[in-house]
Amino acid sequence: MPNLMLTNWCNYKCPYCFGIDFMAPKIAKKNMSQETFCNIVAWLLKTPEYNAIHLMGGEPTLHPNFEWMVEYLLARDFRITVFSNLATNQAQGYAEKLADLPVAWVVNINPPNTWNNAQKEKIMSALQALKQRATITFNVMPDDDDNNWAIELINECNLNRCIKVGFVLPTVTGANYYLNDEQYEVVAEKVVRLALDAEKENIRLEYECGVPTCIFSEEQLGILWDTGSVFNSACCSRLDITPDGECIYCLPLATKNAVHFSEFSAYPEIKHWFETKLRPYRRLGRTENCPNCNLMRPDSCNGGCLAKILLNAKNV
Repeated sequence: MPNLMLTNWCNYKCPYCFGIDFMAPKIAKKNMSQETFCNIVAWLLKTPEYNAIHLMGGEPTLHPNFEWMVEYLLARDFRITVFSNLATNQAQGYAEKLADLPVAWVVNINPPNTWNNAQKEKIMSALQALKQRATITFNVMPDDDDNNWAIELINECNLNRCIKVGFVLPTVTGANYYLNDEQYEVVAEKVVRLALDAEKENIRLEYECGVPTCIFSEEQLGILWDTGSVFNSACCSRLDITPDGECIYCLPLATKNAVHFSEFSAYPEIKHWFETKLRPYRRLGRTENCPNCNLMRPDSCNGGCLAKILLNAKNV
């Protein structure tokens, strides 16, 4: 099921944001209307077996009707995950109100040494309210000395004992900060080190999509396996539905194919449409070795982030 972009604006302006091509101020600030939201929900209910939904942005807690939207979905038996930075003025209140409801939160966290006092108060208060309903995610940067702050934060706030690790990937326009090929290996080493330290605290790692398997050595992949942190690089995005009801494959590809959800009878049909459109480009891979690699399978590795592949293949 899709990601609903309730807003296209955010209280942060992170240089690595892969939504930069679709976010204010690059384009006009938008909130999803109640009418569009209700129409999308009715459309999704045509396939009730797909009842998981993600609420995201931008920053979803900035939407003036956020709480109403959550309650509307819960009343229709959707399984909800909210993607938030928890640093808005509204986030702490929502966290406290929704903490006892079946709503999961994935919290995008920048290192605490980058927080100002106001951000620290908001984020910590919200995390302490959500506890194990909150899973933290962050991008491992090549210049970070130590990422054990994530382990300390999980222990301090009694969060879900899982870290979703991200790698800084580009938009297809290359407008954001993203890793170059040499930095992949540096980040891979830092991820393995984090996995080893996290295992000692009974914390496992999961991974965002779009990272090529080959950035890890066989020894590193073995360590990840041994720590219960099995790496998977398959790229098969949940579709994003924008505040206007337009479907895009993912935010890094926001400037490419887009189609209104109402042009298809149900979510599986539009997902198939996108996969058919993108299939010819998946075999390109990140390097010249990708097409002949035995890992190049839809369930294993697609050669890395498709936006990065298309960015490198400038003649496509």
